[in-house]
Amino acid sequence: MLRSTREIAMDIETAEAVDTLRADIHQVDLSLRTDIRRVETSLTVEIGRVERSLTAEIGRVASSLTGEIARVETSLSAEIGETRRHMDVVAESLRDDIRIIAEGVVSLSAKVDSLHR
Repeated sequence: MLRSTREIAMDIETAEAVDTLRADIHQVDLSLRTDIRRVETSLTVEIGRVERSLTAEIGRVASSLTGEIARVETSLSAEIGETRRHMDVVAESLRDDIRIIAEGVVSLSAKVDSLHR
């Protein structure tokens, strides 16, 4: 079975088309790999920049919060001390009031006892 000239020409044409397609695919592959590496490098740089920026901002926020917490603690300590002194004065006043009432009760008891006799 001999092949015709036309079939042989078609086989050569097909082989050339496959070779051309193979070369085109290889070129696209190389181009895509290059683009992917470029994007990867760019993203790595950008991620590093964002990470440094966030780390710095977190540090600033932590420092600010630490200072604010210290200020609130100082303020609360002062308020607690003032409240304690105020309550000491109130307690002393109540003791005096209770002492005066107790003396009045004793005096009234003595008068009631003298009336009963």
